[in-house]
Amino acid sequence: MFEIFLFINPIGIYCYDIERRIQRTIDELDIEVSYHLVPIANVHIVQDDMIRRKRNAQKLCQFSFYTLITNKALEYYHAIRFTNGNKKARDFLLELQNQLNENTIDHNYSDLFSTAINNLKINPKSIQSLKNSNYIKESIKQDQELAAKWDVKKTPTTVIFNENDASQTGMLVENMITHEELINLFMPENEAYQPKQFNEMFTGHLRLI
Repeated sequence: MFEIFLFINPIGIYCYDIERRIQRTIDELDIEVSYHLVPIANVHIVQDDMIRRKRNAQKLCQFSFYTLITNKALEYYHAIRFTNGNKKARDFLLELQNQLNENTIDHNYSDLFSTAINNLKINPKSIQSLKNSNYIKESIKQDQELAAKWDVKKTPTTVIFNENDASQTGMLVENMITHEELINLFMPENEAYQPKQFNEMFTGHLRLI
């Protein structure tokens, strides 16, 4: 049994891909997993995503726009989670990121959220009253505290715990993670899936927590 925490920018350009990759690997290996999506945002995370999208993070107007849409996405996610459950909230982010990956982000952000909500058949009235509530603020704060506890600095960041490991040590991988790397994290004892040495494969962006 594995427990996975995936820290993402809710509108991050790479986050949709890594979510799909993790899910495909889980299905391929047919392993039991408890999966937690943890959307977070701060100044550096927003700036990193702007750079990945080849936007000028130094322009105040562009930075303000990206910060606004990122924070709005966080509010929507937590409101949907409270009213419709974890799966629907995760589906909302996947739908939103899919739209952003296929289209430019530089248009009316309200349309992006409305389209994602409509595609998932979520009642918008069920989440409007919650978006700015203390429940949402506290939920966002708890995710931020978890990121701070494990010193998560970048998105995407993947944290994996093997509940069969008596040491209870987790593995944290920053930035993108390949299918091959995921196989090695989930099945380190299987030599058939180890074309490289484990420590060499993750040099520079893996650490224990």
